[in-house]
Formats: sequence, structure tokens, C-alpha cells
Amino acid sequence: MRRAERESQFRGWGGLHKLRGVKTLRTRLSAGIAVWLTTMAVPVQAQLIRVPMAGEASRPIAIQAHAGYFQTTGRVDGPSGVSWTLGDGFQYRLALDVGLRSGSLGVTGTIATIPIAFSDNPSADGDIQLRQVLATFRSPEAPSFHQVLEVSAGWAQWGGYSGDNVLSPDEQKGRNALAIIIGYGFAFPMGDRAAVTLVQDAATLIGSTEGLPAGARRSQTQYTTRLGLRYRLAGRR
Repeated sequence: MRRAERESQFRGWGGLHKLRGVKTLRTRLSAGIAVWLTTMAVPVQAQLIRVPMAGEASRPIAIQAHAGYFQTTGRVDGPSGVSWTLGDGFQYRLALDVGLRSGSLGVTGTIATIPIAFSDNPSADGDIQLRQVLATFRSPEAPSFHQVLEVSAGWAQWGGYSGDNVLSPDEQKGRNALAIIIGYGFAFPMGDRAAVTLVQDAATLIGSTEGLPAGARRSQTQYTTRLGLRYRLAGRR
């Protein structure tokens, strides 16, 4: 009897230890789940150690200002039937872009004032403006000396004539065209944010066919060699 009682008592204590072990495991699991839920409930921004999420990297925002020597071929103005002889001049360019994973996208504005002569009055002196608003893709920045590739497309307009020639109201209207520009050059970083850039642009302007005589081209070829400064306002490369 004593032996049987001792075995029964031993089995009872063993069951009690097992029960306590199960309860301890349940308690630990409950505590772990509670901690996990609490962590998930805290906003990512409020965590002490913050891991950047995918796509959360700061986008660089940069501004560019350039001045360049501008050359263009002449054109035949369909509405007036007059050929334009265009001289050389200076073009000024301002751009703002936002960085992507491979390069940047931005908007660019340019203006150039150049001499013009008309075939019906070649002795008259005058100037005309070329204005452009472009969407531009630019190759990525680099912390050291690097190559630059820019591709732009958008709206161009000849207008704002001033000079000796007397123009009719129709001749004074702006002449619109599609501009396609490819630029290639180099950038020389100056510190962490600024860079000096030297770029050669080759552009094609495609104008209207309205009133063009047979054999006249609707396109013009232009070249600009420009020097400027690029400055990163915010973000990282």
C-alpha cells in the first residue's frame, strides 16, 4: 500500500509539474503576441529605430541656369510667303527637375533674341525671339566628374519681332513649332550640391506646313553651346 501510495503521489506531482509547464508556455506565448501586436500598432514614424521603406528615399530637386551661344538655319514662313534669314545670338535657359531612380524629369524654359532679315526687305534691321517650354529627361548625377545627357521635347514659338520692317497683323502673330533637342556634355561638381555644366545642344524645330511652297522645308536645325550652374535644392543624389 505504501508503495502504491508513493507511486500515486509521484504521478500526481508529475501531472502538476506538467500542468505548470503548460501554463508557463501559454503565458509566454500570450506575452509575445501582446508585444507583437503593440509593435504593429505603433506608427512606423514613431519607432525609435526607423528603417526606410521602399520608394521612401528623398527625391533630389535641382535647378539649372544656363547661357549659351545660339545658331540656327533660316526658314520659310508659309503664312506670309517670305523667307527668314536668321543670325546668331545668345540663348538663356532655366530648368527645374526632380530625380528618379535613373535620372531626372523636369521642365525647361528658354529664350533667345537673334537678328532677322526678310526676303522682301533684306536691308531692314530687326530682331525676333525664340521661346521654348520643354519637358526634359536628364541622366543621373554623380559625386565626381561625369557625362551629361539631356533629351527634351515641347513647344517653341517665334515671335516678339522688333525692327524696321512693317509687318501686317497676320505676320506679327507667333509661329509655333515642335522642338526636339538632344544635349550632351559634362558636369564638374563643386561641393555636395552644386555643379558646373558644359553642354552642346542639337535641336530640330518642326513647324506648320500652312502656305509652304513646294520643296520648302518645314524644319530648322539649331545648335547651342551653353555653360551653366546646376544646384540641388533638396534631397540626395
